[in-house]
This record gives sequence, structure tokens and C-alpha cells, in this order.
Amino acid sequence: MVAKRIAAYKLYIFDWDGTLSTSTSLVKLSRLFKRRYDIKYIREHADDYKVERVKNLKVKEEVNRLYARIYDTYSHFTRPRLQPGAIELLKDLKRRGKKVAIFSDSTQYRLIKETRMLGVIKYADFVLSADSITKYKPNPHGLLVIVQKFGERKEESVYVGDMASDILTARFAKIDICSVGNGVDPYGLLKEVGPDYIFRNLDGFRKAFYRKGSPSAPRQP
Repeated sequence: MVAKRIAAYKLYIFDWDGTLSTSTSLVKLSRLFKRRYDIKYIREHADDYKVERVKNLKVKEEVNRLYARIYDTYSHFTRPRLQPGAIELLKDLKRRGKKVAIFSDSTQYRLIKETRMLGVIKYADFVLSADSITKYKPNPHGLLVIVQKFGERKEESVYVGDMASDILTARFAKIDICSVGNGVDPYGLLKEVGPDYIFRNLDGFRKAFYRKGSPSAPRQP
């Protein structure tokens, strides 16, 4: 069976922290204390993440005012930056008529504020926080919601992330996964878990997008 080229999908779903943006120290620290990001734990509890049937999309809009004040204060001193090549990649996808979504475990408030602040939101057709649907990765619910919203088949959708837990989230959703190795988890760990595609960074992803001929799954630029 010939592997699909990375440019062949219709829907591209991106993680935010570490994938399109650099993770702040606060985000990285918070992930150290969450068992759901631990690969061994996920594999031992895989039955907890069986694919759910998505019926109706209900996104909570309320904002935690205390969190918002704390984050706004914190963001004056440190803020994320975009990963090199992020805007160029998103522009290329939109030029080609691809659908682009963002799915992250970050709070809805932080996710919307940062995507606006960094000029990304105008290239995204949909932005979804796991916090707003109370279904966190590696639960596949968020990815399934996005695929259903756009009316695409799973085979035409791919998730792009920087953590091994992103790989398993996509596996539970039964959609393809592309890993970038310059985020939170190291390239070696991502490769070991086994994504469908793996690149050192977004520039490698973008170059493969234009590469003709042989497929890029898994490719190691």
C-alpha cells in the first residue's frame, strides 16, 4: 500500500503549544504534572479513550475571570512566539484551498488571545479548546468534533502535533498524525511512538508539502 503524500489531505488540524507556537515555561511546567501526557499511563489506560460518538457540538463560552487576570499579567512578562515557518505554512495551506483548524488543551481564553495576538486566527477556519468541551487529550473527542464539523472523512484529515500524546490522540480518533520534533517532546521519542509522518520542524513539513513523487510517510528530513 502506497503511503499518502502530506499534501493530499483536505483538513489539517494543528496543535497550538509547541507546534504552531513555542511553549512558554509555564505551559511546559504544567505538563510535567499531568498524567494524561505520560505515554506509559496512556497505553495502560487505553480503554478510557475509546472513540466516542459525537452528537452535538456544545462549546462553553464562559471565561474564568481570575484566570484571565492572572494570564494577562503573566503575558506582559513572557509570551509565546510562533515557530519558524508557521505563518508561511498556514498561508500555503489556505492558498491551496485546504481547511485549517486548531485544537489544543489550552484554555479557550488563552488560545483565542494568543492566536489573535500572533496573527494566526485569520488563517484558521475553526479554533477549539479541549477545555471548552471538557474533553482533554488523549481523549479523541475534540478531533472527532472538528472532523464532523467540516464534514470531512477521517481519511482526509490529519492532526499535526509536537508531543507523543498527540500521536496517541490521533490514533484513538483513527485519523493520521504528523509530528514535528522541535516542540515539547524530543524527535527521538516521537519517532519511537510511531507517527504517520515526522519532520524536524514546520519547514520540513512545508518542503514535503511541495515535494512531488514519493510519499513522505514517515519522512525524516
